[in-house]
Amino acid sequence: MYHIIANPKAGDKKVARVLKRTLKMLEQAGVEYVLHETQYKAHGKEIAAELTKEDGVNIIALGGDGTVHDVLNGIRDVEKCKFGIIPLGTGNDFAASAKIPYNVKKAVNLILRGETKPTDFLEVGGVRCMNVAGVGIDVDVLVRCDKAKSRGKLKYVQSLIVSFFKFHGYDLKVECEGQVLEKKTLMVTACNGKQFGGGMKICPVADIGDGKMDIMVVDCFDSRWRILGAFIRLMTGRVMSYKYKQYFHTDHLKVTPKQPCVVNLDGELYDGLEFDAKVCHGLNMYRP
Repeated sequence: MYHIIANPKAGDKKVARVLKRTLKMLEQAGVEYVLHETQYKAHGKEIAAELTKEDGVNIIALGGDGTVHDVLNGIRDVEKCKFGIIPLGTGNDFAASAKIPYNVKKAVNLILRGETKPTDFLEVGGVRCMNVAGVGIDVDVLVRCDKAKSRGKLKYVQSLIVSFFKFHGYDLKVECEGQVLEKKTLMVTACNGKQFGGGMKICPVADIGDGKMDIMVVDCFDSRWRILGAFIRLMTGRVMSYKYKQYFHTDHLKVTPKQPCVVNLDGELYDGLEFDAKVCHGLNMYRP
């Protein structure tokens, strides 16, 4: 039995077509399924919590990174269920890191083969995070996205450009691997996956199955040219070569801002959440 948790708003007009094709493939394969459509924000979390009162449940999230985030946070015991993703959002950043096909037929067949792999995820201030957790300019961009009238990746790019000129950094204390850094930062990210923001590779070396998270601490300067250099490397997957950054491969990170700030988890915003991050293991995910 497969339980499909679908976000009817993910991917806009594509969702009905993809959902119909997914259900048809399951019927042709002769497997049983139940469809659960989310009706409001965080409904996926509630559905997953109810389903996982029993062990051995197969849960499939059909949607984008936000749907995956909600469902992950609803699962009671990640070691006692199987979790699959059919990507249908505007970004699908975690699916890219997990090498889950965007093609519906291939994604469904991956699940039907029944092969799962142990997959890491993060926990930040008690909230689970599948892909990337961050504080800094990425949050500033997302806040602007929420207010923007445009849609899709254009909305993100436009918000990024505005933030580039208006964001002036956060004064943070970063504790990691026995080091304490106190500085003004452009961003601090804890990465399970490789990318965020619809394809920007914040940490190309990240691995969702290595039992560690990859930390990027990017310095902030008054010079917009230096910040532009960081963005160019970020958008072209070359941030590892940026000299004004610190990189850690670790299992714990604590970030303390001088002023309360918003934390980004998988594109979802948490105001005032404690940024104390650790790696968690044992999620059984359908992936290559």
